[in-house]
Amino acid sequence: MKEAIIFSSKGMDEDVAFTGYRQFYAQGADVERLNGPFHANVSGWRFRNLLLFDRHLSGVAHIREERVGADGFDHIVLHHVLSGTLLGQSRSGFGPAGPGDIVFLDTRLGHRTEAHDLHMITVSIARDLVLAALGSLGALHGLVARLPETAMLSDFLQSLVRNAPALDDRHDGAFARALIELLPTALGGPRNLAIKARRQDHLRREAVEQLIDREIADPNLTGSAIAERVGVSRATLYRLYERSGGIARHVRRRRVDAVRRALEVSAEVDLEELAQTYGLGDAQALIRAFKADQGIDPTAYRASVRHHRSNPVETGTRRWNGWMHELD
Repeated sequence: MKEAIIFSSKGMDEDVAFTGYRQFYAQGADVERLNGPFHANVSGWRFRNLLLFDRHLSGVAHIREERVGADGFDHIVLHHVLSGTLLGQSRSGFGPAGPGDIVFLDTRLGHRTEAHDLHMITVSIARDLVLAALGSLGALHGLVARLPETAMLSDFLQSLVRNAPALDDRHDGAFARALIELLPTALGGPRNLAIKARRQDHLRREAVEQLIDREIADPNLTGSAIAERVGVSRATLYRLYERSGGIARHVRRRRVDAVRRALEVSAEVDLEELAQTYGLGDAQALIRAFKADQGIDPTAYRASVRHHRSNPVETGTRRWNGWMHELD
């Protein structure tokens, strides 16, 4: 079953609810309350290369201005409005967006959006995945796609939300490929001729990711070994993961993230066993890698999980931080 986060303001005092929502959403943007009633009900699920959120919001603004560049975000956000209004501002590059509209925003650029009686699906998508779909990003920031062009992508996103609670991680590659095929339909087709090379690179990366999934327990999963097993040159492999800091760093981050998710669901497995399960050698090597990547000792992380297990705000904040760290 997919790792999920949930926040609901239902039955809460509005001021208390807004404080909780601001903490819950702190990894994504600064949050500001608007005039009028506030409510927020959010469910989110982690997929490889994308994060999916079903959001009912009103009386709240989300701002990415001062934090742009500082938090290192590098992904593309897609907002699909199902009902109500998503209002952009001048720097966001769009005005009101209504039912059927799909808005694209680049987290490298500043923007502000306001939610008014809004139900929308939000997808945070790794930049490489969007490039595989469109060839280039061009003037994507603030672009609004409208019906009927958005219809097929809308159906796919709504189906993904309906089925997300019952899905696991085995088919994430297929969902990413479906998104690659459907994104251009909302925008009138691929954006340039580089799309063929971009898609080939995505397929190569997907083969690498599947290999890491299968062989994550192997401590000798080096760049040379991966290149040989996937059937690409070492130069190609290093180019594919250059933006991620190199293939060795990427494998280490995948191992650490697997440990993080294991700590979320199990309070019993000791660190030595986790280190062997996820190819990190021994407990001391795991502790060093986890602290370097997550900024916290794994024992302290597990203690936090136990302490806040019944608190959806704390759980959501912690998981969202891990998701964003992995996505970017």
